Amino acid sequence: MKRNEVDINETWKIEDIYENDDLFFKDVEKLDNLTKKFKENYENLNKENAFDAIKDYEEILAIIEKTYNYAEITLEADNTDINVQKRYAFLTQKLANFESRCSFFDLSLASLSLDSFNEILKKDSSYKYFIEKIKNKKSHMLSKQTEEVMAKLSPVFDSFYKNYGDMKFSDISFKDYVANGKNMPLSYNIFEEYTEYDKDTEVRRNGFKSFSDEIRKYQNTNASIYNSHIQSEKIISNIRGYNSVFDYLLAKQDVPRDVYENQIDVIMEKLPVHMRKYAKIIEKSQKLEKITYADLKTSVDPEYEVEISFKEAGEKICDGLSVLGDEYVNEVLKRAFNERWIDYAQNDGKSNGAFCTTPYLTHAFILTSFNNKMSQVMTLAHELGHAGQGYFTNKTQSPLNCGMSMYFVESPSTGNEITMEKYLLKNAKDDREKLYILNTMISKTYYHNFVTHFIESYFQREVYRKVDKGENLTAFDLNTIFRETLEKFWGKDVLLTEGCELTWMRQPHYYMGLYPYTYAAGLTIGTKVSEKLVNGNKNDRENWLRVLSLGSTKGPLDLAKEAGIDMTSTKPIEETIDYIGNLIDEIDVLCKKLKIY
Repeated sequence: MKRNEVDINETWKIEDIYENDDLFFKDVEKLDNLTKKFKENYENLNKENAFDAIKDYEEILAIIEKTYNYAEITLEADNTDINVQKRYAFLTQKLANFESRCSFFDLSLASLSLDSFNEILKKDSSYKYFIEKIKNKKSHMLSKQTEEVMAKLSPVFDSFYKNYGDMKFSDISFKDYVANGKNMPLSYNIFEEYTEYDKDTEVRRNGFKSFSDEIRKYQNTNASIYNSHIQSEKIISNIRGYNSVFDYLLAKQDVPRDVYENQIDVIMEKLPVHMRKYAKIIEKSQKLEKITYADLKTSVDPEYEVEISFKEAGEKICDGLSVLGDEYVNEVLKRAFNERWIDYAQNDGKSNGAFCTTPYLTHAFILTSFNNKMSQVMTLAHELGHAGQGYFTNKTQSPLNCGMSMYFVESPSTGNEITMEKYLLKNAKDDREKLYILNTMISKTYYHNFVTHFIESYFQREVYRKVDKGENLTAFDLNTIFRETLEKFWGKDVLLTEGCELTWMRQPHYYMGLYPYTYAAGLTIGTKVSEKLVNGNKNDRENWLRVLSLGSTKGPLDLAKEAGIDMTSTKPIEETIDYIGNLIDEIDVLCKKLKIY
């Protein structure tokens, strides 16, 4: 359906950000005035006015976040709306001007004396980590004039993600395909929410072929967009004096290069053996002659499916996550379902997948496409984990201290997801339901976050290694790298059918820096935290809520340590991989017990 045809109760209450566009444009005008005044007042930054400058800067940041979220998430909800497209384009250009005016601030702040920093911290010690980051960035900062130009160019650097979205949701149009003599509909959302998981082998495989055949027509355009994006990142890293594009991107996350490299290497070494066993379980349970790439997300017990309404999903989530305490349940979970924080309608032009954003001056906004299957309960629990973190951080921190590192950001979400699954597992009425939940844990939670995103991160690392050597990449190169990555992970246990190499075209995370690898880190922390929440005590829960409230007052590795997990070691990753292996072993035992094979 078109966006204006769906039930309004299935959409988020976007007017909680702005009741109408007039208020949005008034805030844009306010930003114009505030940034002009900011530059006039603080371009000559000194010990006496530095603290006031930070406070005024935070006011600007809060309004920027509010306006940007309004423009951006309405575009994600309907990429076909021309008015929404124009509003987003208008704002991105305006924000470039605003950020250009404020671009002097980091350099001016970094140039202050130690006494000046101490004066700031006397007034508010929560800025300690922010100041440390500013000082660490100083050697990579440019002159005031150059920083201003770089800020003005930000719409160009950021345009590739928009170009990718335009191609993906506005230009690609899927035709029906035939399976079992019937015409079957296809779109990005239908394919990724239904077709890939369908119990019918012909539906999965024919759907995969039709989907791949269509996106293949756009592979050269997509490759050109992506190559332009990664080349621009390399150019910026060179301009700023980084040794490699990796160092530039990891500096944004405050993660050491060895932590990044070791994590990817350990997962490729230890995870494939477990996932190949899982692939064979699917092969046997589905009685397939040979499992193919198109079969990897189907169930080991395809005839068993739990249907659930959106209302029932909310009730289960509130009960399953009650271990997080009354405030979490009442102020985050119940409000999310009762006050339309969640956009779960299925409409033309809507982005696939799911996400959550929490603007500083309002509540969380969650986008997903609800398909009435129990697996969606885990998706919602995941996104509500982001909402919970946003709630506690915004409640306790100033705008400058809310931006949690990308490395840690998937920890609260995956922690919720696993906690929810453990609740469902505990309350399973029989072995078949238990098998269904265990299978969902692997096929949804760990496959998506630990396997899918890991394969993307391995592919991404190979791409950036070539970029660091000065190479440009074509569709042929990207297809080759992705297929070689799949071959290394799946070996000969999975038949890699034609079209598997195009999977890189489906992921928007490549336009968000080194994002894919952080899912495995987040899921590792989430797995460990969930164990504390389910089997720990009140102190464990209160400590986790405290960590959620820290925002960016600490770096990501320190946040993990506050939660009791040392991510500088590969041990937590290895233990999580062992846990995945144990879940797969349990699935194997139950399949035999239930005579599925």
